[in-house]
Amino acid sequence: MELIKKSENNTYSFLKGSGETSHLIRSYNWAATPLGVPDQWPQSLRTTLGIMLRSAFPMFLWWGDDLLCFYNDAYRPSLGMDGKHSAIGLRAKDVWMEKLE
Repeated sequence: MELIKKSENNTYSFLKGSGETSHLIRSYNWAATPLGVPDQWPQSLRTTLGIMLRSAFPMFLWWGDDLLCFYNDAYRPSLGMDGKHSAIGLRAKDVWMEKLE
């Protein structure tokens, strides 16, 4: 019997997508965050992101005690962000400090 290794593509299948936000999440240095690399993320976060990234409806998520920001392509215009400017993976207080005070 041959063992089947999980490839990164299978491990991160919840991040598949052709949108800009999917690309930003895949290319982010998660190892440098308290959340860690995507294969360490809770299944509930993986499932939620998979749904969000494939949705045509604007969706946003703050995750964990640090309120890390996640959203989909449809939500990006609501943030007024474009191109490489992104709030993905940033703490809410670092993005919206004035609104959280």
